[in-house]
Amino acid sequence: MGDAMPRFEVADHPAGLFIGARRNADGGNHYWRITPWCMPSFTMIPPRGGHPVHGHFWIPIDDGNCWAWSFDYHPTRPLTAAERDAMRAGKGIHTRTIPGTYIPEANRDNDYMMDRAGQKAGRTYSGVEGIAMQDASLQESMGPIVDRSHERLVSTDNGIIMARQLLLRAAIALAEQGTAPPGVAPKTHGVRSAALVLPPDVRFAEAAAEALAVRPRVPPVSV
Repeated sequence: MGDAMPRFEVADHPAGLFIGARRNADGGNHYWRITPWCMPSFTMIPPRGGHPVHGHFWIPIDDGNCWAWSFDYHPTRPLTAAERDAMRAGKGIHTRTIPGTYIPEANRDNDYMMDRAGQKAGRTYSGVEGIAMQDASLQESMGPIVDRSHERLVSTDNGIIMARQLLLRAAIALAEQGTAPPGVAPKTHGVRSAALVLPPDVRFAEAAAEALAVRPRVPPVSV
């Protein structure tokens, strides 16, 4: 909690990238939160304590729109009734939807139910309730197609930069040589997110290799 400026590092894996964010921890060690991104559109958020693992599938609808599916699971136990109720209630990365649809109750048409009174009172910073809709409000406000030439990416955007490069290389290789893109083989998706403490003099992807691999009936590595 005393280190408010995480450092980002990115490493390759057969289906995509591991995006590691580290902060200083006790004893001169580093606290790492490691997010796998699997081609073409799957992310898994690092776990916390004994909570379920969760993440997103970004599934294209057409050239300008996609569905964002969010999931929770735990590799060693069923989700509890309380955890399932929280998902339905729109807690964490999930959203409440309009009955009979996949459309969130808070959406672009109602300004994401912006709570200006809550902002003024200090109950909420953004005025948008929930992590999921805070993220969605920013993502959707850019519009379906964005002119990326106006971006000013920095070191904390290395994951974005490398993911775009990997996607572009894969598209060119498929078009020109017929080379299958990364992530086509199901076994390459056998990865997990992880949150752990490592010594400062090791490469995170190598030191955390066991924690980042799927191991049946073994709980995720989390802090």
